[in-house]
Amino acid sequence: MEKDREMKHLKHKITDYKRFSFIFLFISAFLYIGSALPMDGKTAGRAEGLMIAGLVFLLVAFVFYWRLQVAKKRYEENL
Repeated sequence: MEKDREMKHLKHKITDYKRFSFIFLFISAFLYIGSALPMDGKTAGRAEGLMIAGLVFLLVAFVFYWRLQVAKKRYEENL
C-alpha cells in the first residue's frame, strides 16, 4: 500500500518535471527570439538582458530535465 502511494507520487513528479522543463524551454526560446528581432528603441543593454534571462531559463529547463531523468530511473527501479 505504501509502495503504491510512493509510486503514484513519483509518477506525478515525473509529469510535473516534464511540464516545467517544457515551459522553461519555451520561455527561453521566446526571450531569445525577442533579443534577436530588431525593434525600435531596443538598446544593447536590453538585448543582453533578454539573452541572459533566456540562458537562465534554459539552465532551469535543463535542471528540471535532469530531475526528470533521475525520477524516471527511480520509478523504473521500483517497478
